[in-house]
Amino acid sequence: MLWPFELHRSYHRRNDIHARFGGQQQGGISTPAEAPGIFIFTGHGAGHVGYQDVFGADGSFRYTGQGQLGDMRMISGNRAIRDHVQNGKDLLLFQQTQKGGLVRFEGLYVCGGWEIEQQPDMDGQPRQAIVFTLVPQNGLSIEAEDLATEAPADLPLAELRERALQAAFASNEASPRVALMNVRARSKAVRDYVLARARGSCENCRSAAPFLTATRQPYLETHHIHKLSDGGPDHPASVAALCPNCHREAHFGVGQVLLNDQLLEHVQILEKY
Repeated sequence: MLWPFELHRSYHRRNDIHARFGGQQQGGISTPAEAPGIFIFTGHGAGHVGYQDVFGADGSFRYTGQGQLGDMRMISGNRAIRDHVQNGKDLLLFQQTQKGGLVRFEGLYVCGGWEIEQQPDMDGQPRQAIVFTLVPQNGLSIEAEDLATEAPADLPLAELRERALQAAFASNEASPRVALMNVRARSKAVRDYVLARARGSCENCRSAAPFLTATRQPYLETHHIHKLSDGGPDHPASVAALCPNCHREAHFGVGQVLLNDQLLEHVQILEKY
């Protein structure tokens, strides 16, 4: 889905976000049932109720999970963040700079892991808190030479698919310092499989790859249908292998919405998802 939010632009939470996409209008994690996204809110006053959210120097964001009193549990909004990749949900981060004010869109993120640490709860009592490490999608953009990453030629398609599924559903429990590495490894497993699944032909126009690489493999690019960028992990049922022309059209063409809808339907049939 192409979200209508511009980076660092401010929005009215109720009118611009929930009125259009649904989801809980209170709290830090909003999980609309019908939209392919999870809205995360941070900012003004969070520290006063026990939350300790902070942006890292590398662009990652440490986000304290849901639950104001007692130990946090991996349920509800916390579980939604943990499982957003396999559920086909984007993570959209908004920051409130003043009480009752607008919220500023900080971008799309990927859950790279979480850890348990001791923090005070709303009453100042120590408790076990879930702290997620969120990695910005724009920090996962694939360099040009990586777009043509080739699947291992000596592995059968079934094994590549199994690796991709295991990566998509793998536990995200990890310290912040390995979060980006985990996200990239997960993305690569899915990309390897999708390129092999295409068998040398674009999964949109069905044409053969436009040329061979230096190792004589068909050149195709992976496209994450649910994402605004080309990077980041996903599930094989929402990633397609496209020729360069179709890939650009999927992002910038006048008919990009219809193209992506049709592509998602086709890929999900292939994966029986």
